[in-house]
Amino acid sequence: MSDCLYWIWLQNALGFGSNKISEILLKIKSVEDFYHSGLSFWVSLSIFTQSEIFRLSENLDNAKKICAKCDKLGYKIISLESENFPEMLKNTSNPPCVLYISGDFSVLLKKCVSIVGSRNATIYGTQMAYEISRDLAKSGITVVSGGAFGIDSSAHKGAIDAKGNTAAVLACGIDYPYLVKNSSLRENITNFGALVSEYPPGYQVRRFNFPVRNRIISGLSHSTVVIEARKKSGAIITANLAAEQGRDVFVVPVRFENPLSEGVNALIEDGAKVITCAEDILKENFNFQNKNINLNKNNINKISKKLDIPERFKFILDKMGDKKIHIDELRNLTKMPVYKLSVELSKLELKGFVKKFPGKFYKLNIEKFN
Repeated sequence: MSDCLYWIWLQNALGFGSNKISEILLKIKSVEDFYHSGLSFWVSLSIFTQSEIFRLSENLDNAKKICAKCDKLGYKIISLESENFPEMLKNTSNPPCVLYISGDFSVLLKKCVSIVGSRNATIYGTQMAYEISRDLAKSGITVVSGGAFGIDSSAHKGAIDAKGNTAAVLACGIDYPYLVKNSSLRENITNFGALVSEYPPGYQVRRFNFPVRNRIISGLSHSTVVIEARKKSGAIITANLAAEQGRDVFVVPVRFENPLSEGVNALIEDGAKVITCAEDILKENFNFQNKNINLNKNNINKISKKLDIPERFKFILDKMGDKKIHIDELRNLTKMPVYKLSVELSKLELKGFVKKFPGKFYKLNIEKFN
């Protein structure tokens, strides 16, 4: 629990959804060492605002109160460095420092698919969410959603009725009385999976919590499915985050006259895959490695000798293939910590061996190898 104290302290100091965690991990041995390093070291990093420096200067008292409250409520706390922290989420660009969990956290360690959409869904939309979730759960997939009305509720219910696993990622503390009418569903979810939040007990719902929360829904999942959504909605934000994280985005087709089709159709234009059943998702097999065409190892060896490429660089280049690849996907192939991989890719970029593209995508610089 002691390591969780420091991670809770760090999360409270930097705020939820901070993108500075990976940068900090490059410069420290442990979060405990970072806590004790003190003001002069924090200032020397030149990455923190004055407000963040002020909060970093606070002691562990608040973190201890949070831990005590979680213990009283029976919530588990999983820190970023825990072996139980979901690997898919850990390898995103801005993972949460800690997760608070009510229920069985092990469902998050299985293959997950998130299903999101409108709260004001049609009967067709809720039925599709229910059936797809039910069939995914029967196949051993954990269904992830946001615990709200409409598509979210139907997705959770489908998994529960299949006696499978589901997880609801909340935009508030797990104990906060949000959507009271859905409280019975949340109780059921803890029996078949987990309620999850990066927000500590008692933390209230705020409007800006939702887009921050959505990165966790997509980050836990191999794929995200959107069923009925307006163009400017939380579901579309989640889908866009999934794409940025290098994950598959699926959509269920919607009639054009349905106003909830505009977001879905926009995703289709951006390359989302159209599905009509769970089998369409299962056919993908969640096998990211099959999406890459690896360079021939003999060619890599010849290139390495010719250009004097170190072995650690050759290993990464060998896994990249000849198409654009997201850093999360490359992390899955190399099994390297994302912060270490980022450093190595930066060095390869400086040497001209790879090119970096928006959204943390990389590609071999073919001209360098000609």
